[in-house]
Amino acid sequence: MSGQLWVAMGEAQVGRPGQELSALLGSCVAIALVWPVARRCGLAHCLLPHSDQPGWGKGARYVNHAVPALLSLMGARRKDLGEMQAIVAGGANMLGGAGLHSGVGALNVEQAERSLQEQGLLVARREVGGRRGRTVRIDCTTYCVSIAKVERQDEELHHASI
Repeated sequence: MSGQLWVAMGEAQVGRPGQELSALLGSCVAIALVWPVARRCGLAHCLLPHSDQPGWGKGARYVNHAVPALLSLMGARRKDLGEMQAIVAGGANMLGGAGLHSGVGALNVEQAERSLQEQGLLVARREVGGRRGRTVRIDCTTYCVSIAKVERQDEELHHASI
């Protein structure tokens, strides 16, 4: 793997063979687009569900801006959408263990699915919700998307003491 590209909050990036796109999520949502025919993958790391302000270029701070930004960055046109696979991950309720619930994770997931549907993309895979963060990795050579829950150290210590 020649290059690992970390996708920070609010960013959207495109990778090509030899690269890996990665993001660490909590209540944020990741939208991954895999397009083997064009040898491209895209990953957006979205912080908030919606903005009424127009999106600008490559921004992915808001979920409703992320899908058009990814499609533009990937050079996709309407006729190409059937060749793409969409994956949604994240949207955890990170404060759930403390008895708090902000709801932003669930809203991010709802908006991601709505935005993908509005563009004519079907969600092929979704790993969302819960109380744990996730890591998302896209191997842009094999087009494999791996999603793993982040283990909480306090849970590991609890299980070790039982």
